[in-house]
Amino acid sequence: MDQAERLRSLVNQGPIQTAASKQIIAVASGKGGVGKTNFCVNFALELQKIHRSPVVLDVDLGFANVDVILGERPRHTIEDLLNGFSIWDVLQVSATGLPYLSGGAGLTELHTLSRAQVLHLKEEFSRLDDRYDTVLLDCSAGHSTNSEQLIAAATQLIVLTTPEPTSIADAYALLKMLSVNGQLPQVVTVVVNRASGIVEAKLAADKLKLVAAKFLGVNIDILGFILEDDAVPQAVMAQTALLLKYPHSKAASCIQQIARNYLHIDERSERRGFSKFLERLFGVYSHTQSEKFIS
Repeated sequence: MDQAERLRSLVNQGPIQTAASKQIIAVASGKGGVGKTNFCVNFALELQKIHRSPVVLDVDLGFANVDVILGERPRHTIEDLLNGFSIWDVLQVSATGLPYLSGGAGLTELHTLSRAQVLHLKEEFSRLDDRYDTVLLDCSAGHSTNSEQLIAAATQLIVLTTPEPTSIADAYALLKMLSVNGQLPQVVTVVVNRASGIVEAKLAADKLKLVAAKFLGVNIDILGFILEDDAVPQAVMAQTALLLKYPHSKAASCIQQIARNYLHIDERSERRGFSKFLERLFGVYSHTQSEKFIS
């Protein structure tokens, strides 16, 4: 089945959700190189297996690479959507059936969008409101205005870190910035990636959880951990998702457990549709920009 056939199949599917019944999950990290995009793609694939309907939005603007992890060459990106294309033109479906929207490389700042572009985004994304129950935002690593605003508009935040002290410090710095600015979603979770073992993973997660509670008053749920595994870089080099290339690997088993853990946490956070998400997203800009966007 080629890309066009996959899209036709998607369009012909009946509604699966009401407009306000989805989770908008921002996946972020305090710094680059911790495996955020790889986790995002494989987490989405596992959610599909347990009968969720996810879509991945690659919003690491300027450095989008969800398509690389999937071994895909998207014909269109979010840039085309901003230039007037419909959502059905730009939404891609991987060969394995995972819907995703590539961020492209040309657009780098959300605040440069015109009012007309924002209205077009809202109209087109609303067409997806009854198709998916989980939206995964693959945000840019570290501190950026784009990531801050995307996270603030989400219903959940997953922070990815490694056990390294510098990575934990960067994750805490991200949480502190979001907390000070009032941009943390209702539910915040942490995933420890590339852990040498369960003890190391638990120590790292507990450390971040403790300092966030003590100094920020923020409660963090430990979503899980991913063990260091040679299968991960091998899958990346093969441009095939880990869960498809090495479904029985240690790292794949960890992601499968994370998805099961997520189902318990999922019930606690609010839900909203794409329209509400976009209203919140473009409502957090400064007053100097407000005349360009939706009120």
